Amino acid sequence: MNGTAPTLRSAHRTAYALGLALCLGTPGLIGVLLRSGLVPPGTQAPEGIFQQIGYFFTGLVFLTAAWVWGRSGRVLRSFSLLPETRRPAVILREGLLYAGALETSSLCGLVYWILVGEHAARHVWGFILLTPLFYLALMPRYDRWAKAAGAGQARREN
Repeated sequence: MNGTAPTLRSAHRTAYALGLALCLGTPGLIGVLLRSGLVPPGTQAPEGIFQQIGYFFTGLVFLTAAWVWGRSGRVLRSFSLLPETRRPAVILREGLLYAGALETSSLCGLVYWILVGEHAARHVWGFILLTPLFYLALMPRYDRWAKAAGAGQARREN
């Protein structure tokens, strides 16, 4: 175990906690706003253009998740090339970037609620609930960051 392990671990804990708070807090806040009636439901039927908007939002949400998945792989592959002093900042940046990008799902749910409301409530809640699920599934765990950092150490020793 090298001297950077506690720094990487604390950076990951901070990034994971902040990202999770964002990915749970925003959907929670949106859920409270919707259930309390502060954001009135839309009256349009999810047909025609509104159905197409729903399809667009679905594609956008999954495209965002694919982008996060691809970016995390690229960052992990190049992680060992970074100076050890920059690695904790990269973990924090990436965790917050992934959380912010995945928030598009909750925002799509909010917009779709404003457009179609109760007519497509299951789709709205699906968008909202995908935010924390995607974050939990796609944010690299500490062992993947540590393995990526260690891979560079092994390459330098050979």
